[in-house]
Amino acid sequence: MNCELFIRHYSLFSLAAFFCLLNFSCEEEDYAAKLGNPAEASFTISEVPGKVNTYLLESTSGNAYRYQWDLGLGEGLKPGDASVEAHFLAKGTYNVKLYAYGPGGYDIATQAIVVEHDDFTPTLENPTFQLLTANTWKLDGNSPTPVIVGTEGNPAEYFGGGALVDCQLDDEYRFAFIDNGFKLIYTANGATFNAGNLEPQYTCGADRSYESAFTFTNTVDGAGIASITLPGGNPPDRFIGVTDVSSNNYRIISISETELVLRSGTKSETVHQMRFVAK
Repeated sequence: MNCELFIRHYSLFSLAAFFCLLNFSCEEEDYAAKLGNPAEASFTISEVPGKVNTYLLESTSGNAYRYQWDLGLGEGLKPGDASVEAHFLAKGTYNVKLYAYGPGGYDIATQAIVVEHDDFTPTLENPTFQLLTANTWKLDGNSPTPVIVGTEGNPAEYFGGGALVDCQLDDEYRFAFIDNGFKLIYTANGATFNAGNLEPQYTCGADRSYESAFTFTNTVDGAGIASITLPGGNPPDRFIGVTDVSSNNYRIISISETELVLRSGTKSETVHQMRFVAK
């Protein structure tokens, strides 16, 4: 093939490729248009009369049909309606985020709420919280299933339980209201059991005792009657029961004066369900 013929063939190929790409782009744009417009997130904040530290959050989003709220409490996104009431226990600045979802995509709006006073009374008077803080809790060494692992629909799907080792039997967890704040005190008494995310795995390791703030709320996404959330986004910096939890969110499945059942992880994550008894 001579040079002129090669150039002609190459040019025709390039031109065809260009129109092919152009046509593809047009098809993509037509397809996107069929989905509809993306949401335009926005919301208003107003104080609720007669309720301390309580605010009404109302979506004013355009093209939105589904909503998730992050109240800035370290609990992450929660599904909700277009309007929600939010109560804040402690004074501080909370960056509230609304995720609004529309046919063509989602949008995020953020506003800050400045809370000037503490209001711990609703939590301190909550019957579930009172039971939680009335005792020091230990994993139930007499149960055949003190720790099970699975999914929201089947909490024992991956691991059906088994005996605890010595360094788990003496672990103690105390939830308390101290110095005008909520505190979790974990006492390992010499050693902490390393689960599958720590070396050496599945054996007793260094003492990982800690004291940590926590939040408590009656809002639950999935099974349970209340939620406990520890700060930090990278477990096992803080953990309850076992070190390889999926997240720092724990749901109280049931509680009495003598027994506490906790489920770690959100309903879409791997869950660890743990049975505790009062010390």
